[in-house]
Amino acid sequence: MVTLNKEETAALQASIKQVSQRVANELQARPSVEHALHFISHLHAGIDKIAMQAELRGQATACQAACNRCCYLRVEASQAEVLFIARHLRQGTQLQLQGIRQRLLQRQQHMQAAPLARLACAFLQDGLCSIYPLRPASCRKAHSFSAAACHSQAAEIPQDLSITLAAEALQRGTAAGYRQAGLAADPLELTAAMLWALDDAGAEEHWQAGQGRRAD
Repeated sequence: MVTLNKEETAALQASIKQVSQRVANELQARPSVEHALHFISHLHAGIDKIAMQAELRGQATACQAACNRCCYLRVEASQAEVLFIARHLRQGTQLQLQGIRQRLLQRQQHMQAAPLARLACAFLQDGLCSIYPLRPASCRKAHSFSAAACHSQAAEIPQDLSITLAAEALQRGTAAGYRQAGLAADPLELTAAMLWALDDAGAEEHWQAGQGRRAD
């Protein structure tokens, strides 16, 4: 857990407030559920840009395709992210959707049987993320400067504080903006949340009405 000094804490809080106000204004100006879900892509693009700027400064991470140790950890996503992913998944075939739901159910059962076990994400297929363009902000901001530390499951993974703080400000500010607009934004465990979004035909409408799924 990173400990921030007073100046860093104040800067983080100021950034969160700025982001939240911009997000709330945008969502209140265009209150449709379609816009509220699509708007989450701005958060994702922002975090991707932060990581890209770090690489331009010569701070390339050790993260590579098929380097997926972080895909065995608990992942949380906002309700907008979960519903956004579910919308895209429904565009596939019924057979594909059934396969995804089965993997989600299997992972949920394994999590209930062994809560502390390291289990592969249901979207990890052949060592790669099958929803990479749609992956949640918590996945996008994860990074490491040491593949060896990740493979050894080290207690501390070397990361860049500027990346972490900038991504945190965007993520927390966006969540606060959604709440100001009357939309639930509590982080949800991805597996259970995806099953909710895929199985509840009225999930989007309930969320728009301020009745989103409760956090586990």
